[in-house]
Amino acid sequence: MSSAHPWTDNRVHLREAASLASAGYSVSLIAVDSDGTVPETGVRVVRLPKRRRLNRVTLGTLAAVVAGLRTRASVFHLHDPELVWSVPLLRLLGKKVIYDAHEDLPTQVLGKHYANQKVMPAFIRLALIVVWLSKFSNHVIAATETIAARYNPARVTVVHNYPKGSASDSRAAPAAERPFGAVYVGAIDVNRGALQMVDAAGSQATASQWKLELAGPIADDSLRKRLELRAGWAHVNFHGQVSPSDARLLVASVPIGLVVLQSTPAYLDSLPTKMFEYMSAGTAIIASDFPLWRDIIEKHNCGVLVDETSVESITAAIDRYASDPDLLKLHGNNARKAAKSFTWAQEESVLLSVYERLICR
Repeated sequence: MSSAHPWTDNRVHLREAASLASAGYSVSLIAVDSDGTVPETGVRVVRLPKRRRLNRVTLGTLAAVVAGLRTRASVFHLHDPELVWSVPLLRLLGKKVIYDAHEDLPTQVLGKHYANQKVMPAFIRLALIVVWLSKFSNHVIAATETIAARYNPARVTVVHNYPKGSASDSRAAPAAERPFGAVYVGAIDVNRGALQMVDAAGSQATASQWKLELAGPIADDSLRKRLELRAGWAHVNFHGQVSPSDARLLVASVPIGLVVLQSTPAYLDSLPTKMFEYMSAGTAIIASDFPLWRDIIEKHNCGVLVDETSVESITAAIDRYASDPDLLKLHGNNARKAAKSFTWAQEESVLLSVYERLICR
């Protein structure tokens, strides 16, 4: 159940809900309406209307809970902090509740642009209250070990947000054989390195020889205007929001994947799905030099670490690949091998074991 995520969401629908349906559970998904499409998953979808943030947190959460109760489900799997108020209510109604913690909320709040310094303490207190309320769930699923550390070890399980494998991934051409270029697929905003990526597209020595393939929703109209006014925009192919299958094809069309998220509290300990999707396609990675990411990139020797704030650092990494096809080939091949260590299949079994234990109680 989600009052914030679209019904097409990768983790909520295409991974967790679809895996449960495939395992034989009767699954209803309560989520926000969107224009996207997904393959048939066996999940019954109830779509909530889109709302602005304040209405979503109030009317939207109430509508989600009411819709969920109408399904007569015995287990409620909540995906949003704004839904935690319903945990005690659902428990009183005899429902079993799983809270899915996608982010370390108190840490994430520190990076919110709309929370100025005067109200920041109030936001942090609210985040801590959300964490406290979520502990009334029967069980918590956490996306990373850092998130899980806030909960009782006996009542939390880590289910990483690793990508599902795809037949098209294994058929992708080796990185060094693809037309030279870079790709970023995901939400596009300042904290995810939008400005640096576009500027890098227009500043490196090889600028006339390649394009930045950019796909995903841009945070707002003002950011889009800022991006379009930058010189690098002339070297960008902007695809807008694309389906998961089209995203995989786009990632496999060029040899380099960018994941230059900025050093905000929310991202430092995150595991971005796009990094593993790049691996799955055999795409060499240019990534922010965060400790957690460094461990992965250096262990598997599948990319170059950069100063995510520096256009020059990102540019140098791209030019390094342009001038060294052997390195590009090595990192692309290693990325594909590394992908086998980060698949949804292994996480799916963990998710199913949580449900088996919970339902048998």
